[in-house]
Amino acid sequence: MQARIPLLFALVPLIAAQPGAPSFEKDVRPVLARRCFACHNDRMTSGGLNIAGFLKPDSIARDRDGWEKILRKLRSGEMPPPGAPRPSPDEVQALAAFLAGEFERADRSLPPDPGRVTARRLNRTEYANTIRDLLAVDFRADREFPADDSGHGFDNIADVLTVSPILMEKYLRAAERIAAELGD
Repeated sequence: MQARIPLLFALVPLIAAQPGAPSFEKDVRPVLARRCFACHNDRMTSGGLNIAGFLKPDSIARDRDGWEKILRKLRSGEMPPPGAPRPSPDEVQALAAFLAGEFERADRSLPPDPGRVTARRLNRTEYANTIRDLLAVDFRADREFPADDSGHGFDNIADVLTVSPILMEKYLRAAERIAAELGD
Protein backbone atom coordinates (compact mmCIF):
# COMPACT_ATOMS: atom_id res chain seq x y z
CA MET A 1 0.00 0.00 0.00
CA GLN A 2 2.79 2.45 0.91
CA ALA A 3 4.53 1.79 -2.41
CA ARG A 4 1.43 3.02 -4.26
CA ILE A 5 1.48 6.49 -2.69
CA PRO A 6 4.72 7.65 -4.43
CA LEU A 7 3.36 6.17 -7.66
CA LEU A 8 0.19 8.22 -7.24
CA PHE A 9 2.23 11.42 -6.78
CA ALA A 10 4.28 10.58 -9.86
CA LEU A 11 1.13 10.15 -11.98
CA VAL A 12 -0.63 13.36 -10.88
CA PRO A 13 1.33 15.66 -13.26
CA LEU A 14 0.63 13.28 -16.14
CA ILE A 15 -3.08 13.23 -15.37
CA ALA A 16 -3.20 17.03 -14.94
CA ALA A 17 -1.40 17.72 -18.23
CA GLN A 18 -4.39 16.87 -20.38
CA PRO A 19 -3.01 16.26 -23.86
CA GLY A 20 -6.24 17.43 -25.52
CA ALA A 21 -6.28 20.76 -23.67
CA PRO A 22 -6.06 23.77 -26.01
CA SER A 23 -2.80 25.70 -26.07
CA PHE A 24 -1.64 28.97 -27.61
CA GLU A 25 1.08 27.39 -29.74
CA LYS A 26 -1.13 24.56 -30.99
CA ASP A 27 -4.57 26.16 -31.32
CA VAL A 28 -4.26 29.94 -31.46
CA ARG A 29 -1.08 31.04 -33.25
CA PRO A 30 -1.55 28.71 -36.27
CA VAL A 31 -5.12 29.92 -36.86
CA LEU A 32 -4.06 33.57 -36.69
CA ALA A 33 -1.01 32.99 -38.88
CA ARG A 34 -2.93 31.02 -41.56
CA ARG A 35 -6.25 32.84 -41.57
CA CYS A 36 -5.68 36.40 -40.34
CA PHE A 37 -2.09 37.55 -40.78
CA ALA A 38 -2.28 38.02 -44.58
CA CYS A 39 -4.69 40.98 -44.18
CA HIS A 40 -3.89 42.16 -40.65
CA ASN A 41 -0.12 42.72 -40.54
CA ASP A 42 2.47 45.52 -40.33
CA ARG A 43 1.97 46.51 -43.99
CA MET A 44 -1.75 45.95 -44.37
CA THR A 45 -3.86 46.68 -41.30
CA SER A 46 -7.32 45.91 -42.64
CA GLY A 47 -9.97 47.24 -40.29
CA GLY A 48 -7.23 48.97 -38.28
CA LEU A 49 -6.08 45.66 -36.78
CA ASN A 50 -2.52 44.35 -36.82
CA ILE A 51 -2.34 40.71 -35.70
CA ALA A 52 1.45 40.86 -35.21
CA GLY A 53 0.94 41.99 -31.62
CA PHE A 54 -1.36 39.03 -30.97
CA LEU A 55 1.06 36.27 -32.00
CA LYS A 56 2.58 35.98 -28.50
CA PRO A 57 0.86 34.35 -25.52
CA ASP A 58 1.42 37.38 -23.26
CA SER A 59 -0.77 39.47 -25.59
CA ILE A 60 -3.85 37.92 -23.98
CA ALA A 61 -3.11 39.69 -20.70
CA ARG A 62 -2.02 42.92 -22.44
CA ASP A 63 -4.96 43.33 -24.82
CA ARG A 64 -8.01 41.45 -23.63
CA ASP A 65 -10.38 43.81 -25.46
CA GLY A 66 -8.59 43.09 -28.73
CA TRP A 67 -8.81 39.35 -28.15
CA GLU A 68 -12.51 39.57 -27.31
CA LYS A 69 -13.07 41.48 -30.56
CA ILE A 70 -11.14 38.86 -32.56
CA LEU A 71 -13.11 36.06 -30.93
CA ARG A 72 -16.44 37.82 -31.59
CA LYS A 73 -15.57 38.30 -35.27
CA LEU A 74 -14.48 34.66 -35.69
CA ARG A 75 -17.50 33.22 -33.89
CA SER A 76 -19.99 35.36 -35.81
CA GLY A 77 -18.41 34.44 -39.15
CA GLU A 78 -17.71 38.11 -39.88
CA MET A 79 -14.04 37.25 -40.26
CA PRO A 80 -12.41 36.07 -42.38
CA PRO A 81 -14.46 37.88 -45.02
CA PRO A 82 -16.36 35.96 -47.70
CA GLY A 83 -14.01 34.43 -50.24
CA ALA A 84 -11.12 34.11 -47.78
CA PRO A 85 -10.32 30.67 -46.35
CA ARG A 86 -12.12 30.22 -43.03
CA PRO A 87 -10.96 28.31 -39.96
CA SER A 88 -12.86 25.11 -39.36
CA PRO A 89 -15.50 25.06 -36.61
CA ASP A 90 -13.12 22.85 -34.59
CA GLU A 91 -10.33 25.43 -34.91
CA VAL A 92 -12.66 28.23 -33.80
CA GLN A 93 -13.90 26.09 -30.91
CA ALA A 94 -10.34 25.27 -29.74
CA LEU A 95 -9.32 28.93 -29.99
CA ALA A 96 -12.44 29.99 -28.08
CA ALA A 97 -11.87 27.34 -25.40
CA PHE A 98 -8.27 28.43 -24.91
CA LEU A 99 -9.21 32.12 -24.65
CA ALA A 100 -12.13 31.40 -22.31
CA GLY A 101 -9.74 29.51 -20.01
CA GLU A 102 -7.21 32.35 -20.09
CA PHE A 103 -9.90 34.98 -19.44
CA GLU A 104 -11.27 32.94 -16.54
CA ARG A 105 -7.79 32.52 -15.05
CA ALA A 106 -7.18 36.29 -15.35
CA ASP A 107 -10.57 37.09 -13.81
CA ARG A 108 -9.89 34.82 -10.82
CA SER A 109 -6.69 36.72 -10.06
CA LEU A 110 -8.48 40.09 -9.92
CA PRO A 111 -9.87 41.34 -6.63
CA PRO A 112 -13.67 41.13 -6.59
CA ASP A 113 -15.64 44.31 -7.17
CA PRO A 114 -18.61 44.31 -4.81
CA GLY A 115 -20.03 47.47 -6.36
CA ARG A 116 -21.27 50.51 -4.55
CA VAL A 117 -22.18 50.04 -0.91
CA THR A 118 -25.30 51.86 0.21
CA ALA A 119 -25.34 53.35 3.70
CA ARG A 120 -28.57 52.27 5.36
CA ARG A 121 -30.73 54.11 7.85
CA LEU A 122 -34.21 53.82 9.29
CA ASN A 123 -36.98 56.02 7.95
CA ARG A 124 -38.98 58.16 10.42
CA THR A 125 -41.62 55.52 11.10
CA GLU A 126 -39.06 52.73 11.57
CA TYR A 127 -36.99 54.96 13.86
CA ALA A 128 -40.00 55.80 16.06
CA ASN A 129 -41.08 52.14 16.22
CA THR A 130 -37.55 51.02 17.13
CA ILE A 131 -37.25 53.56 19.95
CA ARG A 132 -40.71 52.57 21.25
CA ASP A 133 -40.00 48.81 21.07
CA LEU A 134 -36.47 48.86 22.50
CA LEU A 135 -36.63 51.70 25.02
CA ALA A 136 -40.37 52.07 25.73
CA VAL A 137 -40.16 55.79 24.91
CA ASP A 138 -42.89 57.44 22.88
CA PHE A 139 -40.79 59.38 20.36
CA ARG A 140 -42.55 61.30 17.59
CA ALA A 141 -40.06 61.14 14.71
CA ASP A 142 -42.51 62.82 12.34
CA ARG A 143 -42.24 65.99 14.46
CA GLU A 144 -38.49 65.86 14.98
CA PHE A 145 -37.10 64.75 11.62
CA PRO A 146 -37.64 66.12 8.11
CA ALA A 147 -39.82 64.10 5.76
CA ASP A 148 -38.10 61.08 4.20
CA ASP A 149 -37.48 61.03 0.47
CA SER A 150 -39.33 58.34 -1.42
CA GLY A 151 -38.49 56.32 -4.48
CA HIS A 152 -40.93 54.26 -6.52
CA GLY A 153 -43.61 55.09 -3.95
CA PHE A 154 -41.64 53.74 -0.98
CA ASP A 155 -39.94 55.71 1.79
CA ASN A 156 -37.68 52.88 2.98
CA ILE A 157 -35.43 52.27 -0.05
CA ALA A 158 -31.80 52.52 1.07
CA ASP A 159 -30.59 54.24 -2.11
CA VAL A 160 -33.06 57.06 -1.50
CA LEU A 161 -32.65 57.46 2.27
CA THR A 162 -29.59 59.65 2.65
CA VAL A 163 -28.19 61.22 5.80
CA SER A 164 -27.78 64.95 5.35
CA PRO A 165 -25.81 67.04 7.85
CA ILE A 166 -29.08 68.53 9.14
CA LEU A 167 -30.59 65.08 9.66
CA MET A 168 -27.45 63.91 11.49
CA GLU A 169 -27.74 66.94 13.77
CA LYS A 170 -31.39 66.10 14.46
CA TYR A 171 -30.44 62.46 15.18
CA LEU A 172 -27.92 63.65 17.79
CA ARG A 173 -30.46 66.00 19.41
CA ALA A 174 -33.08 63.24 19.44
CA ALA A 175 -30.60 60.82 21.02
CA GLU A 176 -29.86 63.34 23.77
CA ARG A 177 -33.57 63.93 24.37
CA ILE A 178 -34.32 60.17 24.47
CA ALA A 179 -31.37 59.52 26.80
CA ALA A 180 -32.54 62.32 29.10
CA GLU A 181 -36.05 60.84 29.17
CA LEU A 182 -34.61 57.42 30.06
CA GLY A 183 -32.45 58.89 32.80
CA ASP A 184 -35.43 60.13 34.82
